[in-house]
Amino acid sequence: MKEKIEEKRALLEITKSEKHLVLISFESYVTITKEAKQYSILVEPEQPFIAVAIRVENLAYQLMADFYFNFYKPTIDYKVFKSQVKAIEWLIEIRKNPPPPKPKYKGKITLWNF
Repeated sequence: MKEKIEEKRALLEITKSEKHLVLISFESYVTITKEAKQYSILVEPEQPFIAVAIRVENLAYQLMADFYFNFYKPTIDYKVFKSQVKAIEWLIEIRKNPPPPKPKYKGKITLWNF
């Protein structure tokens, strides 16, 4: 959890809170605690992200990430890739053609701990 708080602080400082495209790589050793997921959901509107491409190493991580984002419905575009090249291509396309803002999610948020 403290890592997520520090990550957010560093991102806002580095980017000067300007929105940008993000590529996150989840390696096989990555775990995300329930508290970190809850914190991520709460601070998503404050994050300096236009869109996030997530590269995963294996099918298990891809299925978990796809399920999480399909269920949670983040307010910005997230997409999961097994290929870093495809992830970067998608981000470049988003930069060329930014999506319209999504409406704020007002439903119940259920958190899943994997």
